[in-house]
Amino acid sequence: MKKYHFFTYGKTCMLALMGAGSILLASCAKDGFDDETFNSGVNNTQVAGVSADDIVITPSADGKTQTITWPVVMGAGGYRVSLIDTGNPAEPVINDSIVDGCSVTAKRDEDVNYQITILAMGNDKKGNKDAGEATVKAFSTFTPTYKTIPSGSNLNEWFAANPLPTDTTGLLNYDLEAGGDYTLSEVLDFNAQPITLRSNDKANHATIRFQNEASITFCAVFNLKYIDVDCSEQVISSTNHGIFAFSKDPSAAPLGTDIDAAKYKWSKPMIEKPVTFVNSNFKNVRSYFFWDNQQAVCAMTMLVDNCLVQLAPEKAFAGGVFWTNKGGQVNELYVTNSTFYELDGNVGDYKYFYQAGMVRGEDIYADKSVATNTVSYTNSTFYHVTWDGGQWGNYNGMAGRSYSVWVMTDCIFVDCSPSGVPRRFLHGKKHQDFVTFKNNTYMKADGTFQDIQSDGSHEYDLSGTCIEEDPQFANPAVGDFHISGPTQVARKTGDPRWLP
Repeated sequence: MKKYHFFTYGKTCMLALMGAGSILLASCAKDGFDDETFNSGVNNTQVAGVSADDIVITPSADGKTQTITWPVVMGAGGYRVSLIDTGNPAEPVINDSIVDGCSVTAKRDEDVNYQITILAMGNDKKGNKDAGEATVKAFSTFTPTYKTIPSGSNLNEWFAANPLPTDTTGLLNYDLEAGGDYTLSEVLDFNAQPITLRSNDKANHATIRFQNEASITFCAVFNLKYIDVDCSEQVISSTNHGIFAFSKDPSAAPLGTDIDAAKYKWSKPMIEKPVTFVNSNFKNVRSYFFWDNQQAVCAMTMLVDNCLVQLAPEKAFAGGVFWTNKGGQVNELYVTNSTFYELDGNVGDYKYFYQAGMVRGEDIYADKSVATNTVSYTNSTFYHVTWDGGQWGNYNGMAGRSYSVWVMTDCIFVDCSPSGVPRRFLHGKKHQDFVTFKNNTYMKADGTFQDIQSDGSHEYDLSGTCIEEDPQFANPAVGDFHISGPTQVARKTGDPRWLP
């Protein structure tokens, strides 16, 4: 990064600003000059503005912050700085702050369109006035776009006309236009090509309407970001059960994946980097959210984060929300900051939330001593799911294994798994070494609470932190799960979007 030596009022000062204009650090040091020993020579005039081309944005090594620098404007007495996420301008990152220096450090989020505004201010002691106008520079933290798909496109037709390249192993980012409308009318198979589908404005989602027997399949990295998926027109058939699934004919060696034989003994297609569903909404999911498609593909990690999923399984459908029991593997499943729910009038239900009968760490890792499986639910809300005699989980390959890790913290379950959420979380097995429960609510449909399922030989949520109070959802009949239960509010449990 370029270094600038600058002089304003005889002091050098760098401000580090984090969050919505809050200053975490302000350090000033004498630079060896003062008004008596140094004069910029700019007096009684209007100072120049900062050139947008000279503003440099440098992310930190971990990508969590960014430092923004600009060259000194001679004669200026400081700078008025604002930084906004253009998708959320009402909550500035830096809010009209006075900076006595030429650098600010602020938080940096993934996939944000930012705008920095810098006004070079005057200097009363030298008779100088503010610059005529502020300098505005837009920049983005979106990873580079490979192609943008026009709104109104049928995605099957568009990819047929714009086929995936055959000469790349890297991740391809396909942007959908903000607020755009798209259709998917049959299976769209990305197979071994790593793909991201995303709206180009995270605050203004594009919508994909699944029609006929549509689904998206893959056997390499797949990411869905900032998109609304409407499954109301999807047809569930004997051959199509999921909105997302492994490829029906997966490539033997997915592009971009070098399986470390010293670490893994899995010899079939493996997706080593995470498959993610982020900040997206799903309507009328009438079958599996994810299905292995009876294919022996191993996804090492699958993450659902900040998603709202309305489930509406058909009456004849008896599967699971996540269903991998015919050869496919999801080694680590994480659901965080999300809501899964069925409306009360729905006549169908799921047998399981997560069915993973074939997942075994020793099938994946070369060294059993480092093998691990993980199922994790954190800060999420679940309403009326597996309510009709269903079970929260069924994972014969994981339950009772010394390498299985189970996490269920800060979640709210209402009218889920009548035989006991914590019990069925562990597939009815006894309490295991690598289990974490904390601050969960397990409320039945009648307003009473599930017990902790302990009979001496079977122990489940014995954390002592269970919340046996009604979370007082605002209006679950229309999918509004804002809470007002005092203990849940105090402990900030459930999906954060519903906190007051």
